[in-house]
Amino acid sequence: MISRPRCLRLSILSLSLLCGFAHADTQAAADSSELETIEVTGAKSLTTGNYKNIAERNVASIRDVLADRADINVGGGSLSAQYLSIRAAGQNKIDLVVDGTATATQAWYHQGRFQLDPAMIKVIGVEKGAGSASAGIGATSGAVRARTVEAADFLKEGQNFGVRVGAEINSNKGSNGSLAVYGSSHGFDGLLMGSWLDDRNYRAGSGYRDGTTHSDRANNTARDQGNYLAKVGYRFNDDHKIGLSYRYERYYGVGADRLEFVMDDRVGPTESLQKTTNLSYEGHHLGFIRDVDANLYHLKIEDNRNAWSGSRDLGGGRHSEALTTGGNFNFTSELPGSHLLKYGVNLRNEKTNSQDNRSGYVDGERKREYGLYVEGIWSLSPVTLTTGLRYDHFKLTTAGNPQRPGNRDAADGRLSPSFGLTWDINPSLSLQAKLNYAARSPQLASANTLTDTRGSAAAARGLRNVDPGLAFERARLAEVGLKWRHGGWSLGGSVFEQTVHNYYTPNNSKNDLANRGRVKTRGYELDAAYRWNNLTARLAMAYADPEANFPISNDPADIVPQGRRWITGLTYAFPQANLEIGWRGRFTQSKDYTAGNAQQHRAGYGVHDVYLNWKPLTDMNVNFAVNNIGNKLYYSHSQRVSGVAPPSRGREVRLGVNYRF
Repeated sequence: MISRPRCLRLSILSLSLLCGFAHADTQAAADSSELETIEVTGAKSLTTGNYKNIAERNVASIRDVLADRADINVGGGSLSAQYLSIRAAGQNKIDLVVDGTATATQAWYHQGRFQLDPAMIKVIGVEKGAGSASAGIGATSGAVRARTVEAADFLKEGQNFGVRVGAEINSNKGSNGSLAVYGSSHGFDGLLMGSWLDDRNYRAGSGYRDGTTHSDRANNTARDQGNYLAKVGYRFNDDHKIGLSYRYERYYGVGADRLEFVMDDRVGPTESLQKTTNLSYEGHHLGFIRDVDANLYHLKIEDNRNAWSGSRDLGGGRHSEALTTGGNFNFTSELPGSHLLKYGVNLRNEKTNSQDNRSGYVDGERKREYGLYVEGIWSLSPVTLTTGLRYDHFKLTTAGNPQRPGNRDAADGRLSPSFGLTWDINPSLSLQAKLNYAARSPQLASANTLTDTRGSAAAARGLRNVDPGLAFERARLAEVGLKWRHGGWSLGGSVFEQTVHNYYTPNNSKNDLANRGRVKTRGYELDAAYRWNNLTARLAMAYADPEANFPISNDPADIVPQGRRWITGLTYAFPQANLEIGWRGRFTQSKDYTAGNAQQHRAGYGVHDVYLNWKPLTDMNVNFAVNNIGNKLYYSHSQRVSGVAPPSRGREVRLGVNYRF
């Protein structure tokens, strides 16, 4: 039978389901069926199960980290144009949660909403669809959840101080590197990590010619980044630890104002910064409370660029900010009979502002929200039952539109139940079912639109009214699945239907915020693997088909119809040589649908990658990869369908080395 204590412990981490290429021990993967994550860096595993170390891969972006998954997709283009989608839900409907910190607001909607340097990631996982009661604020369509590294992940046995260095080059004349110093003494631990990346305009696949430069390089895909992570912690004893961290991420360069396009208009310097301060506490054995996981955080997004008004630069630049302050207080208690009770509070306040020479300083939109939840995990061998109830409330105030005075305030509260069941039929087979309800509040207008105008300061699109009857988006996810493992074989799959009522969209040409209608998404997923001695073969497939009762736009931020995705892979390990070689196939079928009041077509494609990972020393990794070995010209399905959307990378050779001492 599947080890239920491990399942319960890992479910608290809220990282779930279906990892990338498997080369970990098969039985260990069976033990962690509730949570299979990608372990991306560090010497010690947070979980057992199938994982890949970034130390053993060529990874420079979130796109690379998630490349082995069929159930999540990332758009092409630069690091600042990574549009994520989960089950056809775009970036406006999903969240990136790092160490319990998250924001639903962005600075500029013509670029990816998520910034995260893979060099800082310890473990990452994906939730899909409406979450359970404990999933947090706004968990209607899924989330990417990550934990950052700390000193204990790098320190060797008996070591109190260490250093790790890494560097990588690629055939597109790009390079990246990182340096980390860390230590631990008398209960204190600390880590300081810095990383950098220099990406040039990359070569697209065979036959591509850029419309502006007339070369085979995709214009406006160059980007630089400079990041650092500082962490300090103190462990009072085995049961109590506090931590303080500061994460600074800067993406910058000269290019087009709208980073999701390759066109060469409105060119100038652009800079996106994200600064996150996080205070955390981890406690155990506090009487009735077995575990406490709490944090308070402040997240500041800054955006600096030219002050464009249409195609005219007003001069003086434009500075925009999105500010988020939040907290999470999560508790777990044991009940008689090996049952668990989870309960807690989630808080989040968000606001925006922007300024330029013409508009001056504009105080934007504000939103306050909180959530209360209780969730029981009932061990009724051979069945595990999960029941939960969550209450969410938001209050929104917009900036209003001076040209059309109207309502600026809206508020709503909502109860959302959740149910889950796992039936361990025998040690090899388990069945799962869930019925989750969740609520999501409206997203604030991106900060840059408060002063980004089309003719006059009052015409800024971020100056909007709100329907006084605006209510929560309400999502319901019904899903059934199975997991089977026998010998070297493993199989997992599910079918699902998700319905979102009160879907948010702007109200016609007035741009007022209102509930528009209903979106129903049906789909299925499959992940199969076979291991024989040192050979592992894998096949994964995912498909989600959204249907709305209102016209959808061609914007990749909300609803993103995509073709069926397949991932195939073969890996072979040479244990005596500490060497692994592998092949990965990425295939997406074509998709036809209607969006933006026009028929849209996404072409299918197939791409092949090969890689080699070698450990000449215990603490040294050498990575070599050739991605898109056939130099295929293709476009990701997780981006806008447009003649100026960026193609994905053509053939690219990568070589990386890292060493820990």
